[in-house]
Amino acid sequence: MNKATTISYLSRIWLVGTLFRTGRKTLAGALYEFIYLLMWSVLPFFLGALVVYVTSDAIDKNFYQFGLNTFRNGELLVFTISMLAPILYLTLHDPEQAGPFPHKLPISTVVALIIVTCASLFAILKASAVKDFPFVFELSVTLTMIALGFRYLAIVYHRVRMPAITETQLRENQDSFVENFRRHLETDTGKEIISRNSENHPKGQP
Repeated sequence: MNKATTISYLSRIWLVGTLFRTGRKTLAGALYEFIYLLMWSVLPFFLGALVVYVTSDAIDKNFYQFGLNTFRNGELLVFTISMLAPILYLTLHDPEQAGPFPHKLPISTVVALIIVTCASLFAILKASAVKDFPFVFELSVTLTMIALGFRYLAIVYHRVRMPAITETQLRENQDSFVENFRRHLETDTGKEIISRNSENHPKGQP
C-alpha cells in the first residue's frame, strides 16, 4: 500500500479524515489562530483567579484552587457553548467561492448535541437540583476539552474549504476596480461631476 492509497483510506475516517490530507502549513496556521483564540477565551478565568488571590487575606491561599473556583459553578458549560456555537455557523454557511465544509453533517450533529447537553446541565445547576456535583464538574471539563478539539477542527476545515487567493487575483480585483471607475467617469454622470468640480475650483485658484 503506497502513501497516496493510505492517505485516501485515512481521509474517510469519521470527523477527522480530512486532517490526513491537509498540508502542514494549513495545520500550523490553524494552530496559531487557535492558540490566540484560547488565550483570549481563558483570560477571564485567569483574571478572576488573580483578583481573588490578591484580595484574599488567607494565609494558606492557593492560586490554583482559586482558579478552579472560577469555573466550578457551571461557568465551563457556558464556556463550552461559546466555543461550539461558531462551529454551527461555519458548518451551515458556505461563503462565496468556498467548497463544502468537510464532515458537515457529523460535526454539526455532535456539536448540537453537546450544546444541548451543556445548556441542560447549566439549567439544572442554576435550579440547585444537582445531586452529584463532582460528576457534573468532571463532565463539564471533559466537554470543554472536546469542544476545544472541535473548534480546532473547525478552523482547519474552514481554511481547507476556502479558495487560495493569489497575488494575481488581488491585482485583477484592483485592475477591475480601476477600469470600472474609469468607465464611470466617461459616462454623462462622471463628466457632470468633473464639470462641477472645475466650476467650483477655477484654474489659478487653490
